[in-house]
Amino acid sequence: MKAGTKSFLKSSAILTLVFLAYCFAAAKHRSSFAPNKDVKTFDALKSQNVPMTKAIKVSNPPDHICVFGDINSVSWTLPSGPPAYLFDPSGELVDFTLDVGDSTKFLYEYKINSGTKMTIAEVAAQFADNP
Repeated sequence: MKAGTKSFLKSSAILTLVFLAYCFAAAKHRSSFAPNKDVKTFDALKSQNVPMTKAIKVSNPPDHICVFGDINSVSWTLPSGPPAYLFDPSGELVDFTLDVGDSTKFLYEYKINSGTKMTIAEVAAQFADNP
């Protein structure tokens, strides 16, 4: 085998290993934004320490609130949008996505780009009022 071919194969193998390591680390990091299996409420998600930045009261379904995770925490994984969590009026977790930019359900069915903006403190207060 020629020296140039060996060098190319070695470089290709190293680049492939680096790429696979990046993919594994990115998937592991992004999965930390997924609610644990026992997380069923806003309070439980907060206690999981998922970073939350903002929220929107959506019109579909009525009176549901979409809470967004911190895009900066996952930016090195190149998402097209932040994680998002949909809660019903009582604070029960209804749905979530790790990348709102890739979720047609969140974008078009829940219409998360329109609605009433809320702070995380306002969301916590609203759900505290709904035991």
